[in-house]
Amino acid sequence: MQVPSRDQLRASLAGFDDAQTKVAGGVLAVMFGEPTRVQDREWMSEQFTQVALLTGQFDEVEHAHEGLEIAQQWIQANISTVLNACYALFVHVADDMRQEHGERPFSASDAMIQALGYFDQR
Repeated sequence: MQVPSRDQLRASLAGFDDAQTKVAGGVLAVMFGEPTRVQDREWMSEQFTQVALLTGQFDEVEHAHEGLEIAQQWIQANISTVLNACYALFVHVADDMRQEHGERPFSASDAMIQALGYFDQR
């Protein structure tokens, strides 16, 4: 995967709707919490699915099976776009943090705060 430039990434994130933004934030928190697992695409897909289901965006559906169907459709339609953006953010934030902190360690919270700066301020 070619990592988009910071400007391209910001433009892509600016086009995210609320659900995509919430899920991206949750996935990023998972990534920063478990950075050694980020290269496992299957694990990341599972995390994406769990985060998407936990956002509550499918809770207002009348019947549970309809909610599951809608959730599956949303996940299939958004997983590539959101995960690719999260991977790009992970790379750029790691680079940003190295520039800012040098070899000193930084926390997942510090990385998350840095990542939030890439999202369009709505």
